[in-house]
Amino acid sequence: MNKTDRAAAAVVAGIAAGAFTLSYEALRSVYLGSDGNHDLSPIYPLIVEGFVTVAVWVAYRLRDHGWKATAYPWTLAALFFAYSLWSNALPETVPAPVVNGVPSVAVPLAVHLFTHLLKKREPRAPVDQLDQLDGQEDEEPMPLDPWPAWEPPVVQTALPAPVFAASAEKPKGVTASTDSSALIREWGRKNGFEVKDTGRIPGEVTKAFLKAHGAGMAP
Repeated sequence: MNKTDRAAAAVVAGIAAGAFTLSYEALRSVYLGSDGNHDLSPIYPLIVEGFVTVAVWVAYRLRDHGWKATAYPWTLAALFFAYSLWSNALPETVPAPVVNGVPSVAVPLAVHLFTHLLKKREPRAPVDQLDQLDGQEDEEPMPLDPWPAWEPPVVQTALPAPVFAASAEKPKGVTASTDSSALIREWGRKNGFEVKDTGRIPGEVTKAFLKAHGAGMAP
């Protein structure tokens, strides 16, 4: 701040202080003319002039939020300024009920003015971010048919496993057992092996028979 600005600020402060002093005395005289408690008369001018100052300050703080945000504090400032002007210009015409009712009106208006300031000063998302959110599509679009046809669930049934391993299906083939001994003896003789009619069949004959027929030994 340069010297010119400081000088202008000092002049403005002096004018405001002098005007406040004269208005303070006029409002105090108006209150003394009512049937209120005269001992509390110094507080009355502070309520009126103080409300005007606070309302103007709130309007200044909300200057970046548009005219809709500043219209309310400017209206309250104009209302109390008009009452202060009335009390200073025509103090004899101000009714006593109006004088006594100003503090009661100032209390709720001051609280609401403060909440108005807090609400408007809350951080808001940038406009471009809001546009981006509006342009996004839903991840799961709604189906065209809200009541699709009901279909029964598919139940897969499996055959029970065999209790015993012997009950499982055996691979097809020729097995060497007591029932096939005659077949092995006959095959062995035809293929040059010496096989007796009775007794145990030699192991080499049995192995050759199984190898020729691709079978396994049965238990």
